[in-house]
Amino acid sequence: MVHDEMATDEGMNVAMSAAPLIAAAVAAGVAAYLIRRSKKAEEETKIETPAAVAAAAWERAQDPAFRQRAAETTRDWVMDRVIPELKPILLDLLKGVKELVDQGFRRAEKTIKDL
Repeated sequence: MVHDEMATDEGMNVAMSAAPLIAAAVAAGVAAYLIRRSKKAEEETKIETPAAVAAAAWERAQDPAFRQRAAETTRDWVMDRVIPELKPILLDLLKGVKELVDQGFRRAEKTIKDL
């Protein structure tokens, strides 16, 4: 019975550890969408053919200033919006890990004493 309860607790912690990863992925997707939308609003250029689209994308990818601005904007957005929301989740996860480690050490200590 103790083994079943332990398995249930471990399964719950796996689900809890997946939540921050999913939240971070969603936040990164939203950040990319917002950055792309803001760039489109600034640059309202009409590109007609797929070749022109590819050429424009290649030019943008080659521009180091564009990559630098994109990185800075993403970093600022993550630091301002995502990190404050993830901080309590990460602290709760850390508490859960600490409890599991303490529990494991107690079991190991008990096993050694029973030898």
